[in-house]
Amino acid sequence: MSDQAARVPGVQVVRPHERSRTTAQTTGMTREAGVAPDTTGSRNLWVGVTTTPPGTVSGWHHHGDCETAIYIVQGRARFSWGPGGGESAEVGPGDFLDVAPGAVHREECLGDEPVVMVVSRACNGVIVVNTDGPESGA
Repeated sequence: MSDQAARVPGVQVVRPHERSRTTAQTTGMTREAGVAPDTTGSRNLWVGVTTTPPGTVSGWHHHGDCETAIYIVQGRARFSWGPGGGESAEVGPGDFLDVAPGAVHREECLGDEPVVMVVSRACNGVIVVNTDGPESGA
C-alpha cells in the first residue's frame, strides 16, 4: 500500500522516517514524536518513542499538566522522583509507568543496552519542562 493510500481521512500512518525530533528534548535522551501536532495535527494527544543510551542519566524534567503513560519496550531503567529525588523504581520490558502531571523525575539507563520507551501524553500545551532537580522535602 502506498503512503498516499495509508492517509485515508480519519486514519493516519506515521512511518519511522516520518517521526519528528522537533519536540522538546531533555539531556540524555532522545524523543521522537509519532502522533503530535506537527506529525498528525493531534490536539490533545502526544505519542512517541524515547531512547536513553547505556550509562546515561537524563536531566530532571516534568510534563506540565500532561498525564503521561510510559511502556518499556527494551532495556532496564531506574526512574527517580519525589522530594530530593528520593523515590525510585527499576523497570524493564513489559512494565508500564504512570507519571502524574507536574511530577519532576529522571531516567537512568541500567545495563548495556539502550532503554526504549513508548510514551503517551494527554494534554494540550507544553509537554516537557526541564528543571535543575526536584524540590527538597519540607
